[in-house]
Amino acid sequence: MKIIFGAVVLFFLPILSSYGQENTKVSPDLSDITIKNFPVIDGSDSTQPLRLILTSKLLGFDYEWQKSIFGGQKPEEHAYEVAPKYTGDKDEIRDLRVNRLLDSNTHGSFVNLINNKVELIITARSISRDEKVYADEKGVTLIEKPIAKDALAFMVNIKNPIENLSIEQIQGIYTGDIVNWSEVGGLNYEIHPYVRNRNSGSQEKFETMVMVGLTIMDLPEMRVGSAMMAPYFQLDRDSLGLAFTPFYYFTYISGTVSSKVIGVNGVPMTKENIKNGTYPYLSNVYAAVRSDIDKSSLAYRIFEFLTTEEGQAIVDESGYVPMYSTPTGIEINDMENDRVKSEKYDNTLYDLQGRKVIGAEANCHFVLASSSRPLRRSSLFTLHSSLKKGLYLVNGRKVAVK
Repeated sequence: MKIIFGAVVLFFLPILSSYGQENTKVSPDLSDITIKNFPVIDGSDSTQPLRLILTSKLLGFDYEWQKSIFGGQKPEEHAYEVAPKYTGDKDEIRDLRVNRLLDSNTHGSFVNLINNKVELIITARSISRDEKVYADEKGVTLIEKPIAKDALAFMVNIKNPIENLSIEQIQGIYTGDIVNWSEVGGLNYEIHPYVRNRNSGSQEKFETMVMVGLTIMDLPEMRVGSAMMAPYFQLDRDSLGLAFTPFYYFTYISGTVSSKVIGVNGVPMTKENIKNGTYPYLSNVYAAVRSDIDKSSLAYRIFEFLTTEEGQAIVDESGYVPMYSTPTGIEINDMENDRVKSEKYDNTLYDLQGRKVIGAEANCHFVLASSSRPLRRSSLFTLHSSLKKGLYLVNGRKVAVK
């Protein structure tokens, strides 16, 4: 295990540099899992797709990525969400969706776990400083472990010419030492640095990864709302803003066309740079249970399952970078700026000669038109053992299977 500190100590949050290693842990028996006995699971807004895909896999539901009912600031903007295709008794499905699949955000899910209202949480960060104090007051301890890799991304309005900031420049902006974009290579305008609410997943990571040991200037007018989309809404209206977000949320959920992520210390904010460990602000996604949990319970068995080979394949399918390599090692990347002329836009995977390889009936996900967005992958694309390395076409875009 290698601990990556970047430029600062990360509040005791080690980044496990294990991508590409094999996980040989034996999967626990989950054959007795049903809708009726499914444990109560909670978590961050940004981990909801993973939680719903996990639920779908364990209960045998199909699922699809779809546009959320919550749109963006512009007509062409749509947030995206995972929609399981529930089957079975309507009352049991309603109970599952309302009472067992919670979405209380990062801080709320930790409080619920400490208060014994939920059995398992999957969150964008580890327990916060305030939550640790609260747990100690309650006499509760948790078992946490990293299950996926993500990053804290910095973003600006799409019209801002800035493409990169150094660690020192970001810190200087948020301490108030740097106040104008011209000081960091931009235009001669005031910088508007936005922050999140205390104990939000991204705010806690920002304070403990980026600003540890430094005093963040008082920014009451720059504090955005508690909703995950709040920074995006602010940047849409403010071309001079700077904000931060989980990279996974930006990539797979936000659907933004108004904002862009920027590099840090000359390292572009990309999924590949999460995998290779070069991006400075890497973070982990965590699963957590109470330490007094029944080790034979389904919740604990799912907790253990998440770092097995099968569990990590689900993590990979969700779009997160797994802690360990997937069984087949197949990975599909959208090739930037490589749009080709094609009349075939039906989510079917073709080879370069136009022959169908995998059909749309396999729940193949869509490819967004912007070259800055990744291919949304289906489980068949990710795990299909017969899929050979090479170039393919999906919706007129070349993709590389590595």
